[in-house]
Amino acid sequence: MSMKAMFDVHAETRANMIRRQRPWRHTERITWAQLTRMRNEFWNAAPQNGGRPEIWEALQVAADTELRYAQAIIDSNSIILGNPDMTVCYDDGGTRYELPLFVLSEPMNLISPPSINNHRNMIDRILRRR
Repeated sequence: MSMKAMFDVHAETRANMIRRQRPWRHTERITWAQLTRMRNEFWNAAPQNGGRPEIWEALQVAADTELRYAQAIIDSNSIILGNPDMTVCYDDGGTRYELPLFVLSEPMNLISPPSINNHRNMIDRILRRR
């Protein structure tokens, strides 16, 4: 393989690398339950907007997992990233798939569930006693 071909393969691989989502805010504060409902509604409706069902399924699994596993899912399904944060993707036939931020990460202004808040408060109280 020539040096140019090796460079082209490396550049193409780098161009299709997933990057962690940048912090973002929802237009209003939402709860975990609201976020979960929004995600479920999106994934249930997504295949009806066109594209291949198996690509939508792969994107959903990739969106719900760690970055390194998501990368493997993207690569094994020949999905091309239009944006490194997965908000725009293409299948090998050129069909465009758009993913909203709320299926890829949690907003900064997400209202934590009460159990998490109670757990954090308890830890804070214990740490203050030391």
